[in-house]
Amino acid sequence: MSINVALLSMRKLEIRGQGIPKYINELYNNAKKIGAGYGVHMEKLYPDKYYKILGDALSFELDTIINRKNWENFDIIHLPNGFFRAHRIPEDKKYIVTIHDVKPISVKTNNVRYLIKDRIWRLVAFQRNMIHNTKLANLVIVDSTQTKDEVLSLGKDRKYVKVVNLGIDKRFATGDMDVSNHKIYTVGYIGSFATNKNVGFAIRSMKSVDKNTGIRFNVWGAKTYDYAYLKSLSEFNSQVIFNGFAPENNLVKIYDSFDVFVFPSLYEGFGLPILEAQARGLPVIIYKYGKIPKEVRKYCLEAESSEHMAQIIEGLKENGYNEKLRKKATEYARSFTWEKTAKETLKLYKKVHEGLFA
Repeated sequence: MSINVALLSMRKLEIRGQGIPKYINELYNNAKKIGAGYGVHMEKLYPDKYYKILGDALSFELDTIINRKNWENFDIIHLPNGFFRAHRIPEDKKYIVTIHDVKPISVKTNNVRYLIKDRIWRLVAFQRNMIHNTKLANLVIVDSTQTKDEVLSLGKDRKYVKVVNLGIDKRFATGDMDVSNHKIYTVGYIGSFATNKNVGFAIRSMKSVDKNTGIRFNVWGAKTYDYAYLKSLSEFNSQVIFNGFAPENNLVKIYDSFDVFVFPSLYEGFGLPILEAQARGLPVIIYKYGKIPKEVRKYCLEAESSEHMAQIIEGLKENGYNEKLRKKATEYARSFTWEKTAKETLKLYKKVHEGLFA
């Protein structure tokens, strides 16, 4: 007999492609492929309507209040985005929630719209929905040991919190490690310009890089959040080049255009770009004091300051990336797969259904 699982999602959210939407799509696609082997059948449930004025979280919540779902057809309800909140789930159904991070960095910006949006999101998603889901769920799935510790700090019993790491696309893990020499030694960043990404740290490092080395910093990201501020930081530095949004289908090519990848984030629930870059054979530099899970930061180079990051970059250009470390980092990064994420999740569905987490 099959275990029927409802995966709750939003079409509007999934269009964005990265982070949580990536997790939802990859979990669903892989579970559909291999679920029968675990006795699990999964279906997605979407809201009937999206209310633009309310945003993602409140639109989702309102829909579960006014539009009754066919919960009775499922044994397990899985909410893969702990920032959202579902109503009217029958008490006889098992409820699983995935929480990706708990303690994000507060936004500090002159962009009033961004600031207000952040404060509302923090109130709704973290102070309200996150705690509600943590208490209600029969099982909480988290991306990393770091997030597990944060969920435990909210009062959830350890036995009801399980770590299932995320994966990287197969395209990042194919082919030989890229060790080619580019005409221009290129430092790269791909990601958002949200405050917690700390991109200014990397931009400031370029001020300390010897201009005669010919090093260039290629920055990829949509023109949102702190973009205007970061652009102003590099206004008089021709080494820093903003290239706009990185198209999903060009990511491998973009990574392969770099000689080193920087990801100076202050906080990450996981940090997929680190593994993607390492899977392509790149050295990755992070901010030493940033909160990045130990599973992901294992083979990273750690910079204590912007000046220190500049020294590491110049050292890599001068001496190259240690081949032994490159091989270990690449093989390790390629061991994180979405199929493994799905398999571990399917095993947890079975245990929940069998009452092992009751």
